[in-house]
Amino acid sequence: MEVYNKNRDQNHSIHDEIREQNAKLKDAPLKEKLAHFKEYYLKTTLVVIAALIVIVCIGYSMITAPDDTGFAAYFFNHVGDSSDTTMLDEFVEYIDLDTKEHDAYIDAAMHYNPDAQNYESVYVGIEKSWAVMSSGELDIIVGDQMAFDYFAKGGSFADITTILPEDLLDRFQDKLYYYTDEETGETLPVGIYVSDSPQLKEHSYYLDKEPILGFVVNSNSMDNAISFLRFLYTE
Repeated sequence: MEVYNKNRDQNHSIHDEIREQNAKLKDAPLKEKLAHFKEYYLKTTLVVIAALIVIVCIGYSMITAPDDTGFAAYFFNHVGDSSDTTMLDEFVEYIDLDTKEHDAYIDAAMHYNPDAQNYESVYVGIEKSWAVMSSGELDIIVGDQMAFDYFAKGGSFADITTILPEDLLDRFQDKLYYYTDEETGETLPVGIYVSDSPQLKEHSYYLDKEPILGFVVNSNSMDNAISFLRFLYTE
């Protein structure tokens, strides 16, 4: 006895429609084919390409990087020169990090804007961030409130009061940024306003924005992350 499958007719209809559309397009002008591709396949293709770029970038980083990452920070939505490595070079010297044994980097080319027209590039940066955070490699995120709140909503940041030593807590007590979890209603200090940082000003970061710094909750190099906060306030 044949069992009736109500989805079978639907599947056949879909396949028939696809074959019919392909037949129509077979001899259609190139302009019409491009319009059809843009309408039905462009978004999916862009998402697949973005995902592949993330995978390749992460794989390349894993292959070429030293065995251990001593410090890693992402700067979101800044206005400085993302190709300038002067700040990183000075910080590495500040903590006396052996870069032959330990990798260190500041990626200042990260952007977050859900309303951006070219959202595919934003998507790549976000996926890269979550991947690196999941490995414990990322120590610090700095960004304007829009970018910072995106990661705070995902529980990415540690409670500042459980991370900083007493001298830094006293110093930044009036600059703490509090985020309220929408589900639990809990409000925690997860960031520090650092717009008055001499180092950020010297390197022209966030000149027209108010940056917030947060410590990634599962950082493998929290001591170096705290040292970076101290470094930001060196003259």
